[in-house]
Amino acid sequence: MQGIKHSGNKLFNSKNLDLLVKQMMPLVSQVEKDFKRGVAIYGAGFLGTWASKYLMSIGAKVVHFIDRDPQKNGTVIHGIPVILPASKKVPSVPTIYIAARHAVKDVQNAFANKNYNLISFDGYYVLKNYKRLISVRDNYFNDDKSIETYNAILLAMLNASVESCRAVMEKDMYFVLPEFSGTFDEIFVDAGAFVGDTVERFIWENLGTFRHIYAFEPGLRQFKALQKRMIRLSREWALTPDSVTAVRAGLASENGRMAVSFLYDSPLRHGLINERHDDNNEYGTVDVYSLDSYLKGKPVTFIKADVEGMEMDLLRGAKETIRRYKPKMAVCVYHYPSDLIDIVEFVRKLVPEYKFCMRQHAPIFGDFVVYCYCL
Repeated sequence: MQGIKHSGNKLFNSKNLDLLVKQMMPLVSQVEKDFKRGVAIYGAGFLGTWASKYLMSIGAKVVHFIDRDPQKNGTVIHGIPVILPASKKVPSVPTIYIAARHAVKDVQNAFANKNYNLISFDGYYVLKNYKRLISVRDNYFNDDKSIETYNAILLAMLNASVESCRAVMEKDMYFVLPEFSGTFDEIFVDAGAFVGDTVERFIWENLGTFRHIYAFEPGLRQFKALQKRMIRLSREWALTPDSVTAVRAGLASENGRMAVSFLYDSPLRHGLINERHDDNNEYGTVDVYSLDSYLKGKPVTFIKADVEGMEMDLLRGAKETIRRYKPKMAVCVYHYPSDLIDIVEFVRKLVPEYKFCMRQHAPIFGDFVVYCYCL
């Protein structure tokens, strides 16, 4: 795929992006003609399982997942069998959608001589939904840095390259904008608190002065680390015992219990399965709350959300709190490609006064955040 030339801090040109999309658009009709014959998805992970539902919703027959994880071989996800790349059962489908984000080019090289139409799922999604994506860019983001960042993210999805993400990245995730730091009177909700790293940075950003912190984390190992960190921070910053509420739970659209996933995996790979399950799930279950029901009308001023693809679910469960208090929000929008559209549109409908900024915070395809605030 041909890319757009860029360097350093140069603004990514929307016209150049439009030209690239126009050049690539024939790929859409080329791969969609295979919908009824059957297609495969390379990558049965986080994005791939979502991609299967999306493709089936628009008429594609998904025949197989292809995944190199031997533990997934022979399993069935959403009614679709999973096979290894070297399996003799690799289907003779004409098109493979690559949903392994960090291995798109490797997969393209591995299958280059096997007569498949190969397309990254992210790239296909951008081409398929380009009008909506640029409508969000042009109608919701006004500052040059946000437009530059949004274009760079779309380019990364089209090119399967992180170069554009590296070119626009800024550090200080969640606190990069002046409106999100140094106010000293915050009621902070950390949704997806992990091991307390963002809570600690929040305390530093506000010099230990705030009204209250609510930290929600469903992972058991991560929650224990969060508790241990809070003991240290309370001593170092002389915090009052009741100033921080740590909750081992997730945030969703309604109260219930959900299955924990990746329980024994690396610390960065854990989360909740976005379906309700019973307590017999092999990974265990954990409470989930809607933020509205948990707070029961109490105010918040700042919500940070990084909840492994459940950001929209969280926002739906917090809509009364958002409408009433108009908190500033830093919401991750990198888990699903639809987040780039759905989250901003949903928030604007809740509170028309919100302003939006977009920033990229890592030299990878990920960690891009939409900042929402009222002046």
